Amino acid sequence: MEHYKNIVAAVDFSECAAAALEQAIRLATVSGAKASAVFVLDTLAVVQLEKALTPLQSSIREQLVEDARKAWSAFATRIPGASGLAFHVAIDNRIVGLHRRIAKECHDLLVLGAFGARRPDLGLGTMASGCVRHAPCDVLIVRDTQRGRFKKVLACVDYSQTSLKALRRAASIARADGAQLEVLHVFHGMTDVFPFFSDVVQTWMRVVSEEQSRATAELEAFVREADIAAANPMLRVEGATTHGAALIQRARETRADLLVLGTKGQSNLKEVLLGSTAERVLRGASCSILAVRAIAE
Repeated sequence: MEHYKNIVAAVDFSECAAAALEQAIRLATVSGAKASAVFVLDTLAVVQLEKALTPLQSSIREQLVEDARKAWSAFATRIPGASGLAFHVAIDNRIVGLHRRIAKECHDLLVLGAFGARRPDLGLGTMASGCVRHAPCDVLIVRDTQRGRFKKVLACVDYSQTSLKALRRAASIARADGAQLEVLHVFHGMTDVFPFFSDVVQTWMRVVSEEQSRATAELEAFVREADIAAANPMLRVEGATTHGAALIQRARETRADLLVLGTKGQSNLKEVLLGSTAERVLRGASCSILAVRAIAE
């Protein structure tokens, strides 16, 4: 089983951050990992405040850091196990600051809330989405409604080495939480756009049926390779024209509270870009998401 060793929770003192911090502590406890927390003061906001207050007050940055530590002390008392965590404050671009902390401490999992004070209509907030796109480690995005153990984990695989890693992560969490684990593979299926039935359509339906049989056999072999039998996974293959939409729909149908998938990152001018499936999931998912960082293949 895959276990995390060094977990950091990003906090902004919101209710969603409280849920994320709870999950970070819980996962660290069950996996024997080290846990810490970090808050990043946005540089632009600090500079603007300095311009406004410098004539009246000195040491503004030091005061803001001290205020953040006081806020943490009050915030941590609400969450069992939080008061004993190491807490770090940085003044930086919020995403860059988190990544610098991750690199410095060699964290392998970043946990944060799906949104802060402003809740998006659907999907994740800009901070959470940005961290998934750019973080140098796995990222767990926690919904504010997720308290305690996960009950249904949906792992999405495409047979890549990254999805193999993601599947093992999903199995580890499911086994630790006593959650039901479903492993889903989506293949390119039939488009229901024909207003008539013909020999051509019938042939295409037969091809799709054969593809589903092949996909089932491939998924069974892939799960055997992952060696996750202890998690007692359920296997499912689906045909769809849009993979991301199929993953979101399945998560809703099964009421999954954690969706796990690998990101297909490519380096381009030091910016990490996600594959289209992961992007679609970030925009539309209504449950917690574990995005597993792509590995070289």
